[in-house]
Amino acid sequence: MASSKVETLDSAKEIKNVCPICFESFKSPRYLPCFHTFCHNCLSSYILSTCKSKEIPVGFPCPLCRQFVPAPSSLGEPEKWTELIPFNTVTQAMCEFCDACRRADEEEVATDWCKSCLESLCLSCVKFHKRSAASQNHELIPVSDTDTFPVAIESRVLCIDHNAPAKYLCVDHEELCCAECVCTKHRKCNQVDEIEKRVGNLIQSGTLQKLAQEILKHNDVLIQAKSEGETTMKHIDETSDKISQESTDLRDKLIRHINDLVEAHLDDLAKKVKGIKEKLAKFDDTVTDRQLLMTQYSQILTDAEKTPSPILMQNYLKIKRQFKQVTGLCLYQHSVNMHSEASKQLSTILNTLGLHVADVKVEVKSTPIGSIDLTCADMKLVCKLPESGAGNIFGGCFLENGDIVLADLHSKQCLYYSNENIVHKITMNGNPRDVIYWKPSGFLISTNVSGKCHIAYYDHDKLQKYQNIKERNVSVYQLANSSEYIYAACSDFILKLDGENIVEQISVDTSTYSVAVNKRQ
Repeated sequence: MASSKVETLDSAKEIKNVCPICFESFKSPRYLPCFHTFCHNCLSSYILSTCKSKEIPVGFPCPLCRQFVPAPSSLGEPEKWTELIPFNTVTQAMCEFCDACRRADEEEVATDWCKSCLESLCLSCVKFHKRSAASQNHELIPVSDTDTFPVAIESRVLCIDHNAPAKYLCVDHEELCCAECVCTKHRKCNQVDEIEKRVGNLIQSGTLQKLAQEILKHNDVLIQAKSEGETTMKHIDETSDKISQESTDLRDKLIRHINDLVEAHLDDLAKKVKGIKEKLAKFDDTVTDRQLLMTQYSQILTDAEKTPSPILMQNYLKIKRQFKQVTGLCLYQHSVNMHSEASKQLSTILNTLGLHVADVKVEVKSTPIGSIDLTCADMKLVCKLPESGAGNIFGGCFLENGDIVLADLHSKQCLYYSNENIVHKITMNGNPRDVIYWKPSGFLISTNVSGKCHIAYYDHDKLQKYQNIKERNVSVYQLANSSEYIYAACSDFILKLDGENIVEQISVDTSTYSVAVNKRQ
């Protein structure tokens, strides 16, 4: 019985050491959030094949349980994801020898895994590990007891650079880091907080709840978009079936119609052929009779010497009289020429069908999810903002909190509205031309002062200028922004800025006073 139990455990261990994709021993095992483990190359190939049919993929389903796995790095770069998926050191330990013995150039099969040291240990090293004062409280997990491994794996977050426990958050870079990172890579960063403290602030400030609400709201948009997509798919199927049925019915109708036309044409042809043949047959019979008559008369006249005179005279007068009558009758010989336009007409129908039957028109209109399609949207007046109707408003924007800022050119002010009322007037040194929202919590105002353009950043909370982005001896007009850059229309060219410096001066063919940015920039 004991031998049977050992064999069962060995068999179970062997199964758990096999990749579910390639069915071979794990090579560089990587584990997913659902704790299913796969070989590095197997998982990489699976991710690429799964994301191949998607536009900007955001994740992939687990090959086993189909649980969705979010992208571990930048969206739309599945070829980089596998490298950032955690390495399953526990599974690797099941396939390897004792780490402590290997450092002494010895090979002993690992029996346990130290959760604290993240190392595999053999039976002898386990004893010393428990006796050592430094490691006597470490939690050891038997290699055969893989049911507890997910807990061990999930309990620690390691620094990507140093494989050490991540205890700090660099606010500037939004990166988790270890103590060594704080002293090296992030030593010049403005704000580095302890993770525990930062998490407490996130919970108390309601930031997590706010993000969760935004996610739920966006999820509702996605659900609606998916529903509309399914409706569109159903509409396509129904329309396709309808077009197919209409085409089939029309084909049958055309075939019947053409068959009727050809049948009528053939009937008409048969009738006309029969009629002309009857005429030709009648002509043939007439000619034959007259030919026989001429033959007989010729024979009578040839035998004149053998014929008694009275009878010859009688025959002569009769032949002369009838010959005159026969030759006096008008006998018409028929010349027949047959032709038909049916083939030409049928060819015309065939050519016409060939030009237009295959012409299926498909109109595809793409609208960003969650956006408003202005081509079919119903608009209504919500409110009239006070002091905005004099024709002096040259630009403006909505802020993240729903407030509105408008650039009033002639009054040299920017009007700040909240809940449809003016709550603040920002006095400018020059004529404001445009206002745009700018990260993280402010807005940019373009102003022309004495022939110079000013682009300044204003703080959203304090409603005062925080810093000048750029000053230049040109006039500035409308602004636009992407996630990284600011674009300013300056009549003869467009300035592209990264927030402080000019990245590029884009030439234009004509005077340009407005600029817009699409997703491709």
